[in-house]
Amino acid sequence: MLITGILITIIAFFMILMPQVFMRLKSSRIPDKLLKKPKMKIVLRVWGVIFVIVGILLIIFSII
Repeated sequence: MLITGILITIIAFFMILMPQVFMRLKSSRIPDKLLKKPKMKIVLRVWGVIFVIVGILLIIFSII
């Protein structure tokens, strides 16, 4: 659980700092027009913050 928490936290930090990299990892269900909107970066950063919190909680629970 500790390793999983560390990996989730690292990937989430990259999602917060560089959302354009994760926007290029395109799903076929998301149209290109939606990916080019600036709000998509905000959505990715919000998901990144959520994953950072989850990762930190996993690290804390594995240590306790």
